[in-house]
Amino acid sequence: MKHLKNLKQYTPEIPSLGLDVTYLRDENGNDWYEHQKEYSADTIKVAYDANGIICAFSHDVSMLWPFNLSVIEFSEEDTPKKLSNTGEWLFDGENIIPRQFSQTELEKQAQQDKDQLMVLATKVIAPLQDAKDLGIATEEELTKLKAWVIFRIQTNRVEVSAAPNITWPTYPNI
Repeated sequence: MKHLKNLKQYTPEIPSLGLDVTYLRDENGNDWYEHQKEYSADTIKVAYDANGIICAFSHDVSMLWPFNLSVIEFSEEDTPKKLSNTGEWLFDGENIIPRQFSQTELEKQAQQDKDQLMVLATKVIAPLQDAKDLGIATEEELTKLKAWVIFRIQTNRVEVSAAPNITWPTYPNI
């Protein structure tokens, strides 16, 4: 299995692909473009950072841009079916394994989720509140408004420090 580690930008003596190309080479001096052909066509190519966190993957090695990353290939059988490039997987030096998040990382993720829910609720509430303020809201709009305001209040009360054991409020079913 091909493995290029710690790909960094460099300028080759003879830029075979032209001057408008950003060249990369690994810690052993292997050029990224020259060595792509050594990866097997029937494997999954995985790009990971210095901490082993998987940042990208593809069947087609040319689809990866591993600037400041490393690239290794795995057989289909050795690649988890649920592999994603969202930071949830780790290359441990031998295998792809689920990543164990620190409490700080879990709290940060929970805060991002909370912020997204607050934005969503506010977007839904705004036109309903406008209709109410103008005295033109229908009964259905007033019911939706109340449900979404309650949802936003419940979301705002979520303590992200409880991550990953957070009970999130459910979306209004209206």
